[in-house]
Amino acid sequence: MNCYNYVSEKDVRKCRFYVRYMESKGRQGIKSYKDFDWHNMSGNADEICYWINNELDYFFSGDERDIEKYVSRMKGECNEEILSLTEFDWFKNDKRICLWLWHQNVFYSYRRGDTFPDHRGRFNALIEYYDSMDKAGSRKRESLNDFKGDWQRKGNTPDPFVSESVEIINYLWKYAAKLDDNITRHFTPISDDDKKVCLTGYYDCILDTCEAKELFLMKIKNGLSSYKHRKKSGEGNINKKFLLSLDNDKKLNDMIAFVNMKRDDFMNRLIAEEYERRKNTSGQS
Repeated sequence: MNCYNYVSEKDVRKCRFYVRYMESKGRQGIKSYKDFDWHNMSGNADEICYWINNELDYFFSGDERDIEKYVSRMKGECNEEILSLTEFDWFKNDKRICLWLWHQNVFYSYRRGDTFPDHRGRFNALIEYYDSMDKAGSRKRESLNDFKGDWQRKGNTPDPFVSESVEIINYLWKYAAKLDDNITRHFTPISDDDKKVCLTGYYDCILDTCEAKELFLMKIKNGLSSYKHRKKSGEGNINKKFLLSLDNDKKLNDMIAFVNMKRDDFMNRLIAEEYERRKNTSGQS
C-alpha cells in the first residue's frame, strides 16, 4: 500500500476526469503503469485516487515538483470543463425529458449488454456523457442549452399516457411492441413505472413526424378500446350470438344513434326496461 497523497478528492466526477485526463496520451503524454479498471473502480473516489497517485509517482519517478505542476494543470482544466450540477437541473426531476435527452446523446454510444438504466441511471449517464466530452465547459453548456431549446420547440407536447394506470400501461406496452418491435430494440424498461416513461419516450424519440405520432395514437386508442371492452365483457357479462334481420339492424342503429349510447349499453337497457314493463304488466293483471 502506497502512501502517496498527490491527489486527494472525494468528488467522483472530478476523479473520473483526472483518469481520463491521464489516459489521453495524445493530450498529455502520460505513460500508464497500470490500466485503470473502469468497470470495477470508477464508482469509488478512494480507489480512483489510489490509482492516480500510483500513476503519477511512476511516471514522474516521485518528483514532487513535477507532480505538483501536473496536478495543478489537471485540476485547472477539470474546473474549466466540468459543469456544475445545477446545469442539469432542468431535467433532473423530469423523467420524460431525461429519457429524450438520454436517447439523443447516450443511446447510440452505450455498450450492448449494459443494463438499461432507470431514470436515475439515465440522469447519471447524461452527466457522465457531458463530463467525458473533450470540450470546454462553455461548449458543453451551449450544447445543453441547444437541446433545451429543441425540447421547447419540438418535444414540449402533452404526454398522451400521463393519466393511465399501471394496468393500462402494461397492456399498452405489450400492444405497442406488437405494432412495432422497434420499441423493445430502443427501450427495455426495468419497472412498471419505466414502461410508462419508455412508452412516452417512443412517442417522443422514435416517431419523428406528426403523421406517425397521430397514427400511433389512433392505433393505441383502438387497442385500448378493445381491451376495455373485453375486460368489461368478462365482468358479469356474456357474449350472446343471435340472428337479427337487416331491417331490425337498421332500426337498432337508428335508435342507438338517437340516444347516443354504445350498442352493448343500449341492448342491456332495452332488455331491462322490457323486463320491468312485462313484470309490472303481469302484476297488474
